[in-house]
Amino acid sequence: MRNIFVLEEQTIGKIAAGEVVDRPAAVVKELIENAIDAGSHHIVVEIGNGGRDYIRITDDGCGISEDDVEVAFEKHATSKIRCMDDFAALHTLGFRGEALPSIAAVSRVEMSTRHESKDYGDYLRVEAGDLKERRRISRTVGTTIEVKSLFFNLPARIGTIKSKSIELRHIMDVFINYAVIYPEIKFELFHDDKEKPILSTSGNGKMLDAIVNAFGSFVAKELIELKMPDSPVSAPIFDIKLYGYISKPAASYSTKKHVFTFVNRRYVKSELVNKALKRGYMSLLPKHAYPFSVVSIVIEPAEINVNIHPKKYELSFYHADDVFKFIVGAVSTTLRHADLMPEVVQRETSVESAETEGVEFIATTKEQKAHASLQASFSSDREAKEAENRGLGRADQLDLLPVPLYQVLDTYIIAQSAGDDVIMIDQHAAAERINFEKLIAKYGRRIDKQALLKPYIPELSPHQLYLLRESEQALRDMGFDIERFGDDTYIIRAIPVVFYRTVGEDEIMLVIEDLVEESGKKADKIKVLFSTAACKASIKAGEKLSYEGMRVIVDGLQHAKIPYTCPHGRPTMIRLSKKEIEKRFKRR
Repeated sequence: MRNIFVLEEQTIGKIAAGEVVDRPAAVVKELIENAIDAGSHHIVVEIGNGGRDYIRITDDGCGISEDDVEVAFEKHATSKIRCMDDFAALHTLGFRGEALPSIAAVSRVEMSTRHESKDYGDYLRVEAGDLKERRRISRTVGTTIEVKSLFFNLPARIGTIKSKSIELRHIMDVFINYAVIYPEIKFELFHDDKEKPILSTSGNGKMLDAIVNAFGSFVAKELIELKMPDSPVSAPIFDIKLYGYISKPAASYSTKKHVFTFVNRRYVKSELVNKALKRGYMSLLPKHAYPFSVVSIVIEPAEINVNIHPKKYELSFYHADDVFKFIVGAVSTTLRHADLMPEVVQRETSVESAETEGVEFIATTKEQKAHASLQASFSSDREAKEAENRGLGRADQLDLLPVPLYQVLDTYIIAQSAGDDVIMIDQHAAAERINFEKLIAKYGRRIDKQALLKPYIPELSPHQLYLLRESEQALRDMGFDIERFGDDTYIIRAIPVVFYRTVGEDEIMLVIEDLVEESGKKADKIKVLFSTAACKASIKAGEKLSYEGMRVIVDGLQHAKIPYTCPHGRPTMIRLSKKEIEKRFKRR
């Protein structure tokens, strides 16, 4: 029996359709989605020359029936929906019927498949959209699709394909997205006919294991499993669930590239989710930092619209504010039960208000807030002078009294200003600022190397190995003596001198991952290098300080050029005014 039918013209006209193939990774995405929709338990992706030569995907799904093998290559032919009403109950990744015909139109495609109801299979060869060969074959149940010579009939498009390493990186990103959200499926990714996969998962159904397979165990150590919100305020009227993992606040990144969002197991890019995550962390994350997170939202299909963009990376929620509050509540509840802070206060909020709320620094005038971003900039003399002129950071403005000083929660120093304000200082953030400015004063914009007594050969996850391959020269420019040592090994003989005696062997790869996130100008890379070194050299939260240790930090802030934030942009201190204290105690 046929399962694949060409959609009616009325339905085709309402679908947000368009070209889905713009690079090899797009081919991989569409074919993996088809394999998942077919109920596969094992999916093998094989790539040649970054996808230029061939892309071969094999699955053990239900296969394609004999009557459907040719229809599958017709435009808008799909087994996923019949009409627009089916979107209200859509449970598949694909639905447009564009993937195979679009891929076949710009490549040479060979497909072999056997439906679970048959004892034999079918083989098809399609070139530039034209059927060239069809015959019966013997094979196991499932489907293999091989795409060769992508864009062979469009010479201008071949030039848009980037280098092998860049295209492979995009393919790995796609592969990881599905491997993480479908942990019950065993995934394997091979490149250039190598015997061992460059990435693979066990298929044991555990998301955390899939994350470890993709990113390494060092990432998993920093993750907390998401909990459902424990406040009735966060509960919407429709059915919605959320599961996944978020990182501890200390394991944050400067970009959103480690935020993985899935809605009904479909990978999407959602600003709503990004804002809700930030709102859930509240002041635990710096303003421009993002966690590592895998957030999977399971929601009634009728509550979302996936028919927005041809690549299906975008969708909309019909009750966006309810979804927003639900995610905020889940993140807040998770952090609270993880004992990362005494209390996470959840407020009534909406998507619009999330962008306007923030942490109040010690500098509180409108002009000071308007230029707060300057405090996180690279601290040259010119920038420090500019900050001083705007009232953002001179020691005479701090005017902290030498006594008394107290430490609370083994993390914060309590001081008093000459104006009778109570100042709470984050000991780690303050030490970071002080050490950062010392490094700049000592080295300027110069990067020196420090040879290791013993060369270091790190044990690399596939993700780390790829990062090193992509960033070899950039790391050398930042002071690392790094050299390839075999196909899947590197040797590190020297590190930047600013890390000397502050990082151990087990931390070198973590430092490197932080550094390669920065893709800006040299000055930006130096700032990241020095700020990371300053962080490693600074006293940590949770460490007890002597009275003298507290005095050193307070004195250091008094002499800092830009004392109000650490190099990463987090506030070093907050203020509680005498007026506010008296108001709280009903003295005013």
